[in-house]
Amino acid sequence: MPSGIRRTHACLCAALLATAGAAHAQSSLDVPAGASQTLAGGSMDMACGDVSVEGTLDLVGGTLTGVRHLSVAAGGQLILGAGSITLAGNWANAGTLSADTGSVNFVDDAACATQSTVSGNSTFHALTITSANNKLYQFAAGSTQTVQHALTLSGVQIQSTTANSPATIHLLKGGTQNLAALSVQDMAATGQWLAPDQTNLLVGGRVSRWFAGSADLRPVPASSTLSLLGMALAIAALAARRRRQARSHG
Repeated sequence: MPSGIRRTHACLCAALLATAGAAHAQSSLDVPAGASQTLAGGSMDMACGDVSVEGTLDLVGGTLTGVRHLSVAAGGQLILGAGSITLAGNWANAGTLSADTGSVNFVDDAACATQSTVSGNSTFHALTITSANNKLYQFAAGSTQTVQHALTLSGVQIQSTTANSPATIHLLKGGTQNLAALSVQDMAATGQWLAPDQTNLLVGGRVSRWFAGSADLRPVPASSTLSLLGMALAIAALAARRRRQARSHG
């Protein structure tokens, strides 16, 4: 083969390999409003890149791995199908998550993200959060994460973003829980009682319906001030009545 043709052939091969590598590892994945993108059952390694969904992203049973932060904007839709997402950083959902039978997995990757924040209200089919490094996961105060099928939490710190203002994990009654080695603060559970046969590794951690014999963190109703005022007025009226009765008998 002439040297010029060999050089051209080598350049074409290098270009094809570079293109294939770019399709496999992405620095970021952005789906703009009004646009749709699908993985068509394939896999994509984000190599610590971010995923931002303003339009529609349909995994169609595919897998996203190596994600740093993932966000679904208002009006955006993330469809898991039977697919899965593995991330190390933040999860922010202001749009729609169609969980189907898919899974979301939070993992350790200190070079990518040292802690995670979960915000917005999401319904997961299967949610896994594990760490070998006691990683901190903060859940937005007032938010609720619903798990339909399987909840796995192991070796992590779980806290609300605001002290004395709990976030909630709601595990449906038919779901399974695999929980171990947890330090939990300012978190509530609904649906199932979480880790009912375990002990909070954070001594004195404020929780509701977590662990054995946990305290109740239900928020004080907004009408409590009016209720207290009503009680005070009733007590004052009763005291006044008794004073009148005492004078009449005197």
